[in-house]
Amino acid sequence: MIVVQLHGGLGNQMFQAAAGLALADRLGDRLMFDFSRYRTKGLRAYALGPFALDADLMPTPPAFSGAISRVLNRLKGEKERAPGFRGVLYREPHFHVDPAFFTLSGDVQICGYFQSAWYFAGHEDTVRAALEPKKLASGRALTLAEQLAGDTSVAVHVRRGDYAADPRAAGVHGTQTDAYYDRAVARVLETVPAARFFVFSDTPAEAAALARRLPNAVVMAGESAGDDLFLMSCARHHVIANSSFSWWSAWLDRRPDGIRIAPKSWFTPEAAQTRLTDDLIPRDWVQL
Repeated sequence: MIVVQLHGGLGNQMFQAAAGLALADRLGDRLMFDFSRYRTKGLRAYALGPFALDADLMPTPPAFSGAISRVLNRLKGEKERAPGFRGVLYREPHFHVDPAFFTLSGDVQICGYFQSAWYFAGHEDTVRAALEPKKLASGRALTLAEQLAGDTSVAVHVRRGDYAADPRAAGVHGTQTDAYYDRAVARVLETVPAARFFVFSDTPAEAAALARRLPNAVVMAGESAGDDLFLMSCARHHVIANSSFSWWSAWLDRRPDGIRIAPKSWFTPEAAQTRLTDDLIPRDWVQL
């Protein structure tokens, strides 16, 4: 079996699931998801349900035996190990791609972020089919998607939320400046003079402020994060934030020749010293 420890929000979970899907596909193994990090930390929640992935859920052990198992794992220096799992425990050693990942075999539990398309290279069709964004869409989002039809629509994502409000997140990620969005919009307009900009954000006030500064721009929002990811994927072109959430919206747009712009500064200067992002942004995307 291939066990994937899930953590973080929707975009992070999609990267983790994609790495697990590719590994299970390569080895012909069964895929399982471990929720224990959510149970112990109480952060976020499982968000992959609408995809109806072909994966089992690691069973939750009885409270007492589960607690004992967690204590024993911590004593062995393996706090990530899912209770009851006895196979190989693989921890992602750094942010950039680890070649050792591709040598894994047998029963394996993978723990990390796996934020690179290289982790599922050769299995793109499997990942795209499994993580089809339309599966996330509400009826209202399907109707709103009609506004993004055509070759001039541009999804612009502004990530604030915890990046601005949570000191720890702010210290790692930071937020993109107006200057980044100005450069990105100017780059789009060079190729698509009639571009229509649809601004998405986890902070409505930020979306409205940016939309007022852009030409031919409106704020777009669905009823959920899943709606927003689906709607962004419907746009013909993409200006993403330093966010795995909008990374997926751009990557899941299968149409060729679209403009995809990502920030060079994915992390704060301090955090970037220990996180190499060379494998994060696909080679055919523009970095500004």
